[in-house]
Amino acid sequence: MKKGFLKSNIIRYLILVLISILSWTLPGQLASQEKTPAGLKAGQEKAGRWWMKQTAMSADGKLASLKSKKWWKEALRLKTGEGFLIPERGEAKDKMLVRAESYRGQDDYQITALVWVIDDDGNDSLAAGGDFSQDCYLYDLNRDGLIDLMVDYADEDGDGQADWMEIRFYENGYLARIWGGFDYDKIGEIFKFKSPLDLLDGSFIKNLAGQKLYYKNVFNPQTGTFWPADICPEASYDLNQDGLSDLLIRSQVQPAGSKESFIKPLDVWSKELQNPVIRSLEVSFDLSGENNHKKIFNYDFGLLLAGQLPFDLEKTKSFSAWRRPPQEVYFVSREDLKELIYSYQSEDAGFSWREYPADEQVGSASVEAKKGEGIGWLAERVVLPGTSSYLQKWNIRREIARHLNGPVEFYYSGLDRRIHLFGSEEGWCQIGNMAGCPAVGEVRYFDTDHDGFYDRLEVYLVNSARPVLIVAPAKVEARKIPFDLKKLQDYYQTQVLPSAFERDNRLLQAMKGIYDFEPPAGLLEEIDRAAGSEKRYLLDVYCLMYFINLRDHFLAQANQVLFRPGPGTSPGQLAGDLDPFQVRSPREVGSSLRSDTAWKLAGLLSRLDKAWSQVDLESVIQVLQEIKKLKL
Repeated sequence: MKKGFLKSNIIRYLILVLISILSWTLPGQLASQEKTPAGLKAGQEKAGRWWMKQTAMSADGKLASLKSKKWWKEALRLKTGEGFLIPERGEAKDKMLVRAESYRGQDDYQITALVWVIDDDGNDSLAAGGDFSQDCYLYDLNRDGLIDLMVDYADEDGDGQADWMEIRFYENGYLARIWGGFDYDKIGEIFKFKSPLDLLDGSFIKNLAGQKLYYKNVFNPQTGTFWPADICPEASYDLNQDGLSDLLIRSQVQPAGSKESFIKPLDVWSKELQNPVIRSLEVSFDLSGENNHKKIFNYDFGLLLAGQLPFDLEKTKSFSAWRRPPQEVYFVSREDLKELIYSYQSEDAGFSWREYPADEQVGSASVEAKKGEGIGWLAERVVLPGTSSYLQKWNIRREIARHLNGPVEFYYSGLDRRIHLFGSEEGWCQIGNMAGCPAVGEVRYFDTDHDGFYDRLEVYLVNSARPVLIVAPAKVEARKIPFDLKKLQDYYQTQVLPSAFERDNRLLQAMKGIYDFEPPAGLLEEIDRAAGSEKRYLLDVYCLMYFINLRDHFLAQANQVLFRPGPGTSPGQLAGDLDPFQVRSPREVGSSLRSDTAWKLAGLLSRLDKAWSQVDLESVIQVLQEIKKLKL
């Protein structure tokens, strides 16, 4: 009995020892046996690991000058491509090197910089010049001893791929701000840049495909910590697990009370940031479900919410033992961010629907480099605090709702068989510059009775002083749709799209039966090529152009007869082309309508306009059939 008791206690003791050992070797603890306190601030690096001590700062963020290093003078003598291992003892032995690298800027100027590389996890990566999983790179671009940039990689789960990456920016040797990024796809692709000069001028690229998160913080020298500022965060989501991003959400943090529509970047700490707020939320979503590997950022649903939501500093802290002090950063978590779009108390909201990719995008930067940033709000007509640099002017519907003071709502409207933002009193969509079409015109939306639903639609052609079509039914079909991205997606794909295709195909068939219209070159080819929501938009444009041309053709034909000069006033001559004794030339009889037919046609065209304005498809088709019977 005593023997069994002792054996049992020995086993328990061994288990406790094993647990204790494992607690020291969890991911994030493998580089060192020393215990690192959580949340080290600037100036507390002595309590951290050896590599933290190497890059120690003062409490106000000043990084020690490289001139204080024993190897500084030798480093200055390096030529491009040369380098050496830094002679150190203890844990730092053979884990640091310095080399000279040459970089060319955008204006074709060239610099030779010093690069200090630290092998944080001691995997002998310096033999190959360093790796991009657990190494840190510090850049002295001016060779003046002051670090300008730090690029740090961390592999917390030990799979050989960086889980997060940080870029620290220094001004005159003082830490100013940080850009950080997390890769939840486990592929190690986070920030993309060709040289450190790209980082300085902001031309680095965030890889927003799949599941990522990026954030920006500034350094607060008063507390020795980071502080939320600007984009905090920007997160992409792969909802259907196909390796592509279906949803992008961007949170814009600004000082409390800021009412500016144009967001100014916050690159350094200021007292105004003491009380940060989420000034805006930007949502881009693949609502049509047509994302694919050829269109990796095929967002069509865009939403910009503007308000003053206080930023929860306690709830948004994020700590990593692999992060150099300050070890805590701030950003809204991915799950909290996704829930926030439904509860955010909006003061104003802008809704965008990308109908079709335009041939031209606003801005000089590469389109491909900007697509991942989602559907941006163009600073035109109505300005909102948006930050995406991917801006489209043509073939994107914009709607604005002011003074909401609460979450947004959506509805389906029979006015145009589309989903709209509830509470919006105005909207527009410029048509053209796509599929071989030049600039065609514009559709404008209005809520004239202020009940939250559009009740008037106006169609303008380019350079037309007045609308060429007005849709203003006595009663508009409208039904609210709960603001849930999945429910909106299901409703659009199962209800909206099939109904729109059916309407367009019936209308085209009826119009083709009485009139031949040649669309702009390339439109029919693009309709045959396209699918889903893009095909629907092209068909809508085709139907609209077809209808306007058909109506104007027949109206001109009727008016040519109704407004022609009378037969004269000779004695005994009766006026009017319906007089049985009126003599008409064979050419006139064969080429022109009689006035009674022209008058019937004019009446039918008036009915046609009314039916169109009332969104009465059956009446439109019926009138077209009656025009066909005139055998014009």
